[in-house]
Amino acid sequence: DCSSSFHYSSPKTTHFCPPEEGLALLQFRNKTFFSSGYYSYCNGQFFYPQTNSWTEGTDCCLWDGVTCDNVTGNVIGLDSSCSRLEGSIDDNSSLFHLSHLQSLNLAFNDFGGSQISPVIGRLKELTYLNLSSSYFGGLVPYEISHLSKLTHLDLSENDLTIEEKTFDLLVSNLTKLSLLKLEATNLSLIKPFSLINLSSTMTDLDLNRASIQGNFPDEIFRLPNLQALNLQGNNQLSGHLPNSNWSSPLRKLHLSSTNFAGKIPDSIGNLLFLEIVHIGGCNFTGSIPSSIGNLTRATEIVFASNYLTGHLPQHVSGLSYLATLDFSSNSLQGRVPSWLFTLPSLMSINLAWNKLNGPIDPFQSPNSLQEVSLQKNEIHGAIPYSIFQLSNLTHLDLSSNNLSGTVKFDMFSKLKSVQYLYLSNNSLLSFTSASNMDIKYSLPSLQELNLSNCNINQFPSFLRNSEKLTSLDLSNGRIRGRISKLDSKGWKSLIDLDLSNNFLTHIALHPWKNIKTLDLRNNKIQGSILVPPPSTQVFSVSNNKLSGAIPPSICSLSSLQYLSLSHNNLSGTIPSCLGNFSTQLIFLDLKNNSLEGHIHDNFANARYLTSLDLNSNKLEGPLPRSLANCRILEVVNVGENMISDTFPCWLGSLPKLKILVLRSNRFYGPLCKSKSTFPFQALRIIDLSHNEFTGSLPRTIFVSMEAMKIVDEMKFGLQYIGGFYYLDSVTVAMKGQDVLLYKILIIFRAMDFSSNRFHGEVPEVLGNFKSLKVLNLSHNSLTGNIPASLGNMTALESLDLSFNKLHGIIPEQLLAVTALASLNLSYNQLWGRIPRGNQFNTFDNNSYIGNIHLCGEPLTVTCSNDGLPKAPPSASTDHEEDETASWFDWKMAKLGYASGLEDPDG
Repeated sequence: DCSSSFHYSSPKTTHFCPPEEGLALLQFRNKTFFSSGYYSYCNGQFFYPQTNSWTEGTDCCLWDGVTCDNVTGNVIGLDSSCSRLEGSIDDNSSLFHLSHLQSLNLAFNDFGGSQISPVIGRLKELTYLNLSSSYFGGLVPYEISHLSKLTHLDLSENDLTIEEKTFDLLVSNLTKLSLLKLEATNLSLIKPFSLINLSSTMTDLDLNRASIQGNFPDEIFRLPNLQALNLQGNNQLSGHLPNSNWSSPLRKLHLSSTNFAGKIPDSIGNLLFLEIVHIGGCNFTGSIPSSIGNLTRATEIVFASNYLTGHLPQHVSGLSYLATLDFSSNSLQGRVPSWLFTLPSLMSINLAWNKLNGPIDPFQSPNSLQEVSLQKNEIHGAIPYSIFQLSNLTHLDLSSNNLSGTVKFDMFSKLKSVQYLYLSNNSLLSFTSASNMDIKYSLPSLQELNLSNCNINQFPSFLRNSEKLTSLDLSNGRIRGRISKLDSKGWKSLIDLDLSNNFLTHIALHPWKNIKTLDLRNNKIQGSILVPPPSTQVFSVSNNKLSGAIPPSICSLSSLQYLSLSHNNLSGTIPSCLGNFSTQLIFLDLKNNSLEGHIHDNFANARYLTSLDLNSNKLEGPLPRSLANCRILEVVNVGENMISDTFPCWLGSLPKLKILVLRSNRFYGPLCKSKSTFPFQALRIIDLSHNEFTGSLPRTIFVSMEAMKIVDEMKFGLQYIGGFYYLDSVTVAMKGQDVLLYKILIIFRAMDFSSNRFHGEVPEVLGNFKSLKVLNLSHNSLTGNIPASLGNMTALESLDLSFNKLHGIIPEQLLAVTALASLNLSYNQLWGRIPRGNQFNTFDNNSYIGNIHLCGEPLTVTCSNDGLPKAPPSASTDHEEDETASWFDWKMAKLGYASGLEDPDG
């Protein structure tokens, strides 16, 4: 970088630079150019086009960035770093005429991806070469290895690649090299073993993010003069730390985000000069050696995101200069030792995401701690009083532990500098006020407070004067009553407020003017909706006791992205603006109210709308056709209303539609006309049940439902349909009952066409739906056989074909559906032996009732040798009486005879 560049001094001299060298510099300047708009910061300093001072006819030794030899006047140094030079340096560049150059710094310019010219090998006097961050590209020429006097070489942060041959020549020939920086240079073609040829003079080796692969030779750690080693960001680079004979002047060690593994050896304590050690994001195992206490000069120790186990060292001293300690995201256990809080220079402790079970040992010595992160552990016991004495603390996170006891709000009074305070998800922790209710202290620096799930039953009084507070989370508590004007006095700067899952009943006013996220879900708030300020982006007040109409003033929320008013007692019509008042709207949830009237057709500009849930209201009329403009719409749920319309084939063109619920409305007619397109390629859940649809289930409807066929979506772990602030929910009829899915796994698939008037056969193409878990076609007038292809639906857990007119045998292929937990084939006209084996052995009579021609277990009717019932069963219900007349015809057909009579249901 510019700040660390090696510079030669430029004392006043009576020796003028040779005219040919001055001319070469001017020609170099004329081949490049700069923009006058580039006077901005460059690596901590201002960009400055030094070539501006180069004037023909003047001594070049006096030009900015030029250094001349005190005796001969030859140009020996050129520093044009941070000049924002643009252009390219080709083979004919006059720069290569400066044969006496010893130092060349062209860092932080823009050479447009041009290659480094092989002619650079002519500058054989160079000892310092810095071409970093200058947009060079392509292969590094092997001629750079001719610069045998180089001590400093920096090619970092370009788009360069070094071939194996070039690198081998470079490390073999540059025997005086002490600094080699190749950060973000592509070294994927070299073998790490070739590094052992590096000169013993090496002091600084930087291969950060160099794509180097293979096993790193541990001999490099033992280079006698090595002070800085940076290998971080090479995730295909493996290796281990030396177990013995490791003693060097190493000051900085960066191995983060590599594939280094093994134990952290005791020998690390021999690195008496070590100041910074970052080995996070590797695969280190074992315990943390107590020898780290020998690192008396260390300022930063980072072992985060490894697989370290065991207890923290119980007695460590000597880390007098340590400022940062990060052992987060491991599997450390045991207590939190007091020595961590008594190191005199320590400013940041991070032990988050471990298995520490505590308790936190009390401590007494004052210190300079500013950040303490112990979240996501299993720490039990009380928070020691000494934590609240850390007057310099700016960040305290003890969330998601097993802390217990009672914390009085006045215990926070000495944390005058605290900005971020997180104690959430400690369900055994409780908070109370001090005996003196009029606490006068405040936390003037507090910006974020999270006491979620901590049994808090009142608003902390110190919040009344927290003018900088931007985020407040008191959710999952026991706060009752109203938000008073006094409680919210200091909330004027709030941006995010979460009071969900409490017992609030009233909100008198919204004192916050810049709020963006307001979450009041799951309270007992009464009265009409109090519309928040126009800045609001997330407004959730679902599961309360709100009543009355949705006020038209809600249309003033022009920045709104998420709106949830579900599960209230709202009535009246939906405001006509609700589809287009915010072009940013992503999520609209009004379900489980008593809203009535039509859904206004004004979604044409809702281009970001992802989820629309109007379930369980009293809405009527047609579906708004403008929904077809919502190109990223994933969920349409209008079930349990009184909507009267034909099937919305036009929604099939939405490429991301995953859930379509039309159940329990007044939809009618066939699904789609024969010439209609019906892609629905992303559909995962479709519920058309309890409507008045007619016609057949044509094959063309199902062929393009590609998402129903995908079975490999678990490779990224559990994922749910929804977004950051919400998860969609839906009710699905499965296994004989309605099941409310509060969170919908993206792998879940369900199809419910039950309780309509569909007729015709069950399409064989359904067998292609290998990820479908629920199929319900019951209570229709379907005929024909059960397709054997259903045996291919290996993920199917619930199959309901009851109350149709299906005939034929139960296909043996269904035995292959081993996930099947619920089967209902009752009240059809099926015949023959019931298959046995696998999950079929778990189904009882209820799966087959009303099929008088079935036999075999679990029924009491046994089968004859030909697979038929031994005798016609006696009619026991009206439904069965209707079928006994056809039993003789059925048996004759089975034996190869024809009765000559046409089955009226066939």
